[in-house]
Amino acid sequence: MSDLEMDAQTLSQTLSRVADYVIEARRNAFTENQNHEPDQLDADIDRFLTFLDLIQKGKEYPEPTADSGPQSDRDLMADLGLQVINTLNHWAVHLQLEDAVGELEELALAMALWCARHQCRLSTLEPLVNAVSDYANRQSEAETMSALTSVVGEIIDAIKPEIKADQDKSDPLRPWRLLNFNYGIIATRSLHPSIMEQAFENIMQRFPDDTAEFFREGMQQMHNIDYPDYVRTVMEKYYNATNNPTLH
Repeated sequence: MSDLEMDAQTLSQTLSRVADYVIEARRNAFTENQNHEPDQLDADIDRFLTFLDLIQKGKEYPEPTADSGPQSDRDLMADLGLQVINTLNHWAVHLQLEDAVGELEELALAMALWCARHQCRLSTLEPLVNAVSDYANRQSEAETMSALTSVVGEIIDAIKPEIKADQDKSDPLRPWRLLNFNYGIIATRSLHPSIMEQAFENIMQRFPDDTAEFFREGMQQMHNIDYPDYVRTVMEKYYNATNNPTLH
């Protein structure tokens, strides 16, 4: 079980505590006439906490169906929660609240995972890209990377189909692409061949035009970092599959 797995009550308590701390710090740092945003933020947090409370108590709440519109109520609430995290993180970074920044990044992943497991489809990806990267960079244990790969895989599965369709490929920094490539990187850091292969197969299917570059960079990392031979073997397999020169 990953440390990023939280129930609704834990999510609610953690979000309330960190939000109170960041909003209070912002109010102390700025004059009264600059404080309109926290008022709206408070309202948005209350809406999301109400959503968590309803789900926790087993109350009726709309679930996506075949007849649902392009965005169900659950989808809207998931996006609202991630947008709240993004706003809080912005101010925590601005105010140099380092502990709050780290906690908000973990909270973003925990919230997205919880939403994914409660029939929400996700479309606010920017805070997730940053959270995955920063959280992974603070870890060193392969076991933690294995658990994180599973979490990110579930989050990716819950992303809205129109984002997964990836119609506009012009921006290499689009969140959908970055999230998947980070997924491949943390799978490599798990040092677990089956986890790597699952992630790599997904990347090849979703980004066929980008896989050669991804595995070239992966092989470079094999040279730069002392990975075990069995990890190098997996990376080399996919490198050879995507980077073999065409014979003329």
